[in-house]
Amino acid sequence: MDAPDRLGAVPLEDLVDLLVCPESRQGVHRADGPMLVRDDRAVSFPIVDGVPVLVAGGADAAEPSFRVDRLERLAAIEGEHFWFGPRLALVERLLDRHGPAPGALVLDLGCGTGSLLDPLRRRGYRPLGLDVRPEGLASVRARDPDAWLVQAEADHLPLRDGSVDAVVALDVLEHVDDRAVLAEVSRVLRPGGLLVVSVPAYPWLWSRRDEDAGHLRRYGRPGLQRVLEDAGLVPSELLRYQCLLFPLVAASRLAGRRGPAVRDLEDAPPRPANRALGAVNRFEVRLGRHVRFPFGSSLVAAAEKPA
Repeated sequence: MDAPDRLGAVPLEDLVDLLVCPESRQGVHRADGPMLVRDDRAVSFPIVDGVPVLVAGGADAAEPSFRVDRLERLAAIEGEHFWFGPRLALVERLLDRHGPAPGALVLDLGCGTGSLLDPLRRRGYRPLGLDVRPEGLASVRARDPDAWLVQAEADHLPLRDGSVDAVVALDVLEHVDDRAVLAEVSRVLRPGGLLVVSVPAYPWLWSRRDEDAGHLRRYGRPGLQRVLEDAGLVPSELLRYQCLLFPLVAASRLAGRRGPAVRDLEDAPPRPANRALGAVNRFEVRLGRHVRFPFGSSLVAAAEKPA
């Protein structure tokens, strides 16, 4: 029996059926050779290393605000840094409490180097990683030929209406036009679908770290709730993360306005300090099953699209 036609290691018929042109929202199909085309006329989208590239504007699209050097920095530290692991545990708890059943299609919006894809797969989901930067997607493809990946912009999602069971967008909204992105999230979610989102908290904590990361804003709780509701999404849980370390974080951000040294230390703390800070954050996440914290350096929310 002949092997099925595959894009990388992803069955074409499964992936392409989800995709649309990011501007017209008309369906695309596989053409002869490494490209996709729109149905109504010969508008082609390349496939690069097994990743469909459906970026609105094509070659004329603007450079992403999230710089490649920051992507590389996060990829280097997120495996062990005290902030990431406990935050993932909090996200997984929200998925367990509010998320779809195993087998559901979950979009990792702004997937970067794909660190969330394996945890989603282990929970029985079918993850789809989407990012506008090709560098992170290339690193995912190199280590995981079976990953479902698409290069596209968050405010022009190349996905059919109601095609996704859940969306996870971790530290994405602060980089983009949040209203445009959330409108797209609402469009691609099925009725009853779930969004899990995290954002940096408190505008008054703005520092050099935000500027270097390409942030456009930080959020207060009312502002995040309002922008979710304006997109037709109903917050079911809105939590604060990193409360116990908040005095240290606040001091670090305020001191960081004077130069990059504090920012660099926060990115790469000494190993004993990193272990201790990670233990505090893990304890906080466990305690958060029973306690609602009054403040924190991040906001993490679960919001549903009404059925």
